Amino acid sequence: MQAVAISFDVKNSRTFPHKEELLQTLRTLAEQLNDQFKDALVPFQIKSGDSLLGVFQSYPVCYPVLLELVNSPLDGYVGVGFGQYETLSTTEADEANGSAIIFAFEAQEAAKKSDNQIVFAGPPYFPAALLTGYVDMLYPAYFGKTDRQVELHTLMDRFPDATYEEIGLKMGFQEKDARINVAKLVARSQRKQRKQLETAFIQALEQLQVWEAIG
Repeated sequence: MQAVAISFDVKNSRTFPHKEELLQTLRTLAEQLNDQFKDALVPFQIKSGDSLLGVFQSYPVCYPVLLELVNSPLDGYVGVGFGQYETLSTTEADEANGSAIIFAFEAQEAAKKSDNQIVFAGPPYFPAALLTGYVDMLYPAYFGKTDRQVELHTLMDRFPDATYEEIGLKMGFQEKDARINVAKLVARSQRKQRKQLETAFIQALEQLQVWEAIG
């Protein structure tokens, strides 16, 4: 079965001062991801005490998952692998196998050796380097250049139907200033351009999955 596997490895986990705190944070992150993305072939689970692995059938779902990972409280490396999921009888990460998972781990290791926080990998014919370069351009520049802009994008991603006023209130602005302040932040943070890039990226993932299914 066609699949995309996503591996998240915590940066410098060996030097993390409180291992139990790290474990609890990973558990919480896995629960949040699994609550949001319920169609997983393999729900996100902890591996080796410092990483997460999840597997999905739909290629495009990897993008909103990436948004959650890069905005999580943990700094880490993300490997995204495209290929096959071959152990359909299990949903356990420790039992899961297939080329998508192998490629995800390869991408994760490549991220550790490069300047890219997110790396894609797949079969030789798959345009993984192009996807890595695209996301490298998209992130972090289009995720905001200030803490307020990053906060804006994070809230608008998580509450896409919220009004400017509602987003502003979540950001702590006074009611009378909430809408106008958010409108200014939207303009300064290149929100429109980022959404256009995101749409193009997701459409490319959709088309790649169709081409692979035909091929």
